[in-house]
Amino acid sequence: MKLDTVTKLVVALVALFLVVSFWSDPAGSAGLFHGFLGSVGGFFSAVIDKSVTFVKGLGAK
Repeated sequence: MKLDTVTKLVVALVALFLVVSFWSDPAGSAGLFHGFLGSVGGFFSAVIDKSVTFVKGLGAK
């Protein structure tokens, strides 16, 4: 099998898994994605805050 074929197969399997998980337990799936997106948002918020603090520290004398 070529890499392109394997990649398409893996993407299709992941998409099928997501559809089945949403269909079988919509509330649980929503809770899972809410937690995941909250964690990702928290990570990027921390990165931005620390970057701003670093840049401010470069300008301080």
